[in-house]
Amino acid sequence: MQSQTSNQPQPQNEHRDKLFSIKNLVFLLVVLALAGVAFYFIYQQRHKPMVETEVSEVVTIPTVKVVSKTLFREDQLPGEINAYQDVLIYPKVPGFIKWIGVDRGSIVKKGQPMVKMYAPEYLARRSEGEAKVAAAKATLSAEESKLSDLQAELKKRKAVLLGDQSTYQRVYTASLVPGVIADNDVVQWAQSVEADRQDVNTYMKRVNAKAHEVSMRKEELSAMIKAFENFADFASYLDVPAPFDGYVTERKMHVGSFVGPDGTGAYPPICRLKQIDLLRIVAPVPEVDAAGVIMGSPVHFTVSSFPGKKFTGTVARIANDLDKDTRTMPVELNFLNPDFKVLPGMFCKVYWPTRRPTASLFVPISSVVSTPLNTFVCRVQNDIVEWVTVQKGQIMDGMIEVFGNLKEGDTVAQKGSEELDNQSRVKPVSAKATPTNNSI
Repeated sequence: MQSQTSNQPQPQNEHRDKLFSIKNLVFLLVVLALAGVAFYFIYQQRHKPMVETEVSEVVTIPTVKVVSKTLFREDQLPGEINAYQDVLIYPKVPGFIKWIGVDRGSIVKKGQPMVKMYAPEYLARRSEGEAKVAAAKATLSAEESKLSDLQAELKKRKAVLLGDQSTYQRVYTASLVPGVIADNDVVQWAQSVEADRQDVNTYMKRVNAKAHEVSMRKEELSAMIKAFENFADFASYLDVPAPFDGYVTERKMHVGSFVGPDGTGAYPPICRLKQIDLLRIVAPVPEVDAAGVIMGSPVHFTVSSFPGKKFTGTVARIANDLDKDTRTMPVELNFLNPDFKVLPGMFCKVYWPTRRPTASLFVPISSVVSTPLNTFVCRVQNDIVEWVTVQKGQIMDGMIEVFGNLKEGDTVAQKGSEELDNQSRVKPVSAKATPTNNSI
């Protein structure tokens, strides 16, 4: 039994010896070496710089030059045509229309009578004023007559005083000789002179009082005359003349109508007058063009009544204030319209000229790339793309203004794109000879 147990492991040892034989080890080393060489070549191929591939993948792009131009173009804006002057005719005082000499379509000249009115209450007040003035004049005349009488009487009293004084002097001188004049006569003449002097003083006071009364009467009369003159001016309000040369476009009242100056309720306007030989063309100029408005510059416009014909107005008034809702500035043009071809209320198209005083840079519209974070163009220098941030301006002839770190003559991609990575290498060609293959 012991001999059998000791002899059983021998086949396993022999098999192990065969597995780790020199021949097997050499074969294993060869296989490992070949695997290592294969792995090395695969690794080198995966990490080898692909110079040839990169060169073959360089993108060819069409490019254009940045050009310098002076912006000038015409934009079509909706315009509004208004009369140069437009007024509703009201009377200055209430009354009845006695005569009206105009109707819709009438052409009037400045100062021409349009309406005549009749105001009974005014006539009664005017007659009352005339009577008061006449009475005041009569009273003044009577007082002036009394003043003249008092002044004449005063002169007489002064003459009597002078005569009595002269007689008294002679009597007094003669009384100095004894026995010539009695002393009683001297006393009587002295008392006469004193009485005359008192009379003169009394009449002087009466004359002064009457003169003051006459002066007061004159002031009262002057005030009445001024009041009456106001009534006379008031009378001129009953005639309504044309305030300017114009065209009557509406008539709302007729003979016998009661009219007044309020203009509301029972007092509508008599008629409407417009000056249409000179018109106001109102154009809403956008905010971006507001800085280029020039006073006196000609501007063309058209109306649907005359297809294909352009009229010319002149910039006359600038609002210098932008509407917050539309971000536009109203600008008015003057248009001479002597033959009344263009009428107020017509819809018109204004060909607004947009211009800049100095030249600016332009590129094709397609060259500008706009993203939520940036607006840029792809400038190409030494075959390298560079993103240059710009600000867009106005569009003219299929090109757009750009403001940024650019100069005239710079080369930019004709069609900008975010796919043209910044600092990437490209092959630029002129847009006139744009290749059809492998281009963006």
